[in-house]
Amino acid sequence: MSEPLHFPAGFLWGAATSAHQVEGGNTHNDWWRFEQRPGVIVGGRGSGDACQHYRRFNDDFALAAADGHNAHRLSLEWSRLEPVKGQHDPGAVAHYHEVLASLHRHGLTPVVTLHHFTNPLWLADAGGWESRSAIDHFESFVRFCAREFGGEVDWWCTVNEPEVYAFRSYSEGVWPPAVRDDSRALAVMANLLEAHGRAYHVLHSEDRIDADGDGHAARVGFAKHRVQLEPLRAWNPLDHLQAAIEDRVFNLAVESAPITGTIDLSIPGARAVKRTPGDLKGTLDWYGLNYYTRWRVQSLAPVPHVVPPGTPVNDLGWEVWPAGLEQALLAAGRYGRPVLITENGVADAHDSIRPRALVGFVEAMHRAIAQGVPVLGYLHWSLLDNFEWSEGYHGRFGLYGVDFDAPERTRTRRTSAELFARIARSNALTDAARSLV
Repeated sequence: MSEPLHFPAGFLWGAATSAHQVEGGNTHNDWWRFEQRPGVIVGGRGSGDACQHYRRFNDDFALAAADGHNAHRLSLEWSRLEPVKGQHDPGAVAHYHEVLASLHRHGLTPVVTLHHFTNPLWLADAGGWESRSAIDHFESFVRFCAREFGGEVDWWCTVNEPEVYAFRSYSEGVWPPAVRDDSRALAVMANLLEAHGRAYHVLHSEDRIDADGDGHAARVGFAKHRVQLEPLRAWNPLDHLQAAIEDRVFNLAVESAPITGTIDLSIPGARAVKRTPGDLKGTLDWYGLNYYTRWRVQSLAPVPHVVPPGTPVNDLGWEVWPAGLEQALLAAGRYGRPVLITENGVADAHDSIRPRALVGFVEAMHRAIAQGVPVLGYLHWSLLDNFEWSEGYHGRFGLYGVDFDAPERTRTRRTSAELFARIARSNALTDAARSLV
């Protein structure tokens, strides 16, 4: 028998979702329109009804609560709440009040994301995040959400993975608006970082006592995809240089901006962006860490990121490297802010590698805490199989499987859900949990 690995009192255990990926029927955003283009989604199937979570949220939260979760990350769909610029939909507003009430009823602390990759069509058609007006529009949306839902929410996540959004949408061109221009990608990333700073101040200025009356202050962070970058060939100085360049722009520049107040983005061949907005410095109450994989970088090659033969991979071909979570947490912890793991998981339709990986992730997190990183909680991606953006329904990340061919989108509890439940209920990794691996 091994000693249990205990976690701090009050630790948050839960799962994460995002509105467009699970709700279904988000017809007023740029992703829905993009999905209608031939060939842009693996398998050719758009989000459609997704998991039908828009109407089944209460049942889904009941599943999470029964598994011992005490927190849940979700997003508010901007295009539902404000389908026309300046006009808010009362039905959507009422719906999200019901969602938040259900979370509280099930004992799940809401961690609410305000921008998770989707934009209202009216914003996209006005230039999207390339236009600085998007910062103002987002600030207005955040103010509306703070005033409307602030009494029910303590934990706010302003933007999700601004670096991923910028590069996938404006550099690689595989997400809307399907642009391939590194300079435009850097400008978009800078605007999102500036928008985070504005949102931070709005959420604190509009803060009020929550629905439970416990007087908790708003806690505001953002979610950063911290990929670990390493040279493929340790002997090759160009691989080291390429990995360092990518790490600087993708990781270091993004995560340091809300701390230092300086946005400094540059990559070879693109127009650099350097700004010092007066309201950005010190705008991070907590660092939201999304961790999935490691990129092995090879320079001067048509495929810059490779997985060596024999390396364990998930269903999307990403390296499965649980030990990297410890490294990511140590890196995030350097900024002196508490860290909340806002996403971590494995695309594994057969649930064959996820249980062992989950144990490895939790062990890595425990090691980081032992080294002094103030980790607040762990939110697994995802509660449900869902629409994985341009990968369509190919990547299955759910603790619960979803049958997307069944009219009722039947949920199936996986072994990993039971494993996670045993960890969450005991606030520890025990032999009872390990026995499922």
